[in-house]
Amino acid sequence: MDLRLLGAATSGIAVVSLLMAIFAPWFEVPARLDAARAAGLPRHRYARLVSAERPWWERLVAPLATRLARVAPAIATQVSERDIVRAGLDPQAISPAEIYAAKLVLAAMVLAAGLALTPLAPFALLLALPVAFVGYVFPTEYLAARGRRRQAQLRRELPDFLALVRPLAPLDGLERAVANVADALHTSSEGSNLLAAQVRSAVAAYGVGTDLYAALRDVAAAADLEELDELAASLGQARRVGKGISDVLAEHERALREAERNRLLGAASTVQPKLAGILAAVYLPEFIVLVVLPLFISTLGRL
Repeated sequence: MDLRLLGAATSGIAVVSLLMAIFAPWFEVPARLDAARAAGLPRHRYARLVSAERPWWERLVAPLATRLARVAPAIATQVSERDIVRAGLDPQAISPAEIYAAKLVLAAMVLAAGLALTPLAPFALLLALPVAFVGYVFPTEYLAARGRRRQAQLRRELPDFLALVRPLAPLDGLERAVANVADALHTSSEGSNLLAAQVRSAVAAYGVGTDLYAALRDVAAAADLEELDELAASLGQARRVGKGISDVLAEHERALREAERNRLLGAASTVQPKLAGILAAVYLPEFIVLVVLPLFISTLGRL
């Protein structure tokens, strides 16, 4: 039995190696083109060159997504563009149809692997069913988790950002203070400060004619961050009525820190029940095996 299993595994590895040797050239990604070479090309020729440089997995999923979107346009609505934007991705680069196609491809690959392993392990297909379901929901769950993680990071970074802008705003003006703080944070954090990167984009948009408060509201809408949207609205209203910018920044900074403290207190209040559950899960089986079970066996022996 062991020799037959070893022979089947060796045959499978040989078949996969042969297929990779045949089809590997199709999956090779050409070297990245120099942007200057495409500067004088027509748009359709440049698009053809760029599409040839996409990774093999993207070239595999994109045609499937295009056909799915053409055959059933409602499929594209299964994934929201808002979730893609909230996750920090560009819907023009990764469309909802491509996300849904990736869900189908992952589920189909797991099912195909389970079906192929059924001759070796009869329960392989049965195990592949829950794994295929996990592969089906993974892309959208990943987008949602990434969006929540970015939102939480922005919410943590906003009070410190306001604390740095507040003393500089009366001296340099709000726009210059926001720009200087964003640049300083972006440089000191080596690009890891997400809020600084988003605000730099907002300031760049403001520099080409977009209102700064509208740009900040765009950042808030992209991240679904109500606190930043309320801040932009309050700053715009303060400028119209002549209220001090520093007072508005101080009020929002205080409110944000209080909300963060309440959130931490709420999270801390759930630690004790979680620890009790963990202790029960660890010690209850041992108590049953070492105490209850021997008592039960001894009682049965006396009967």
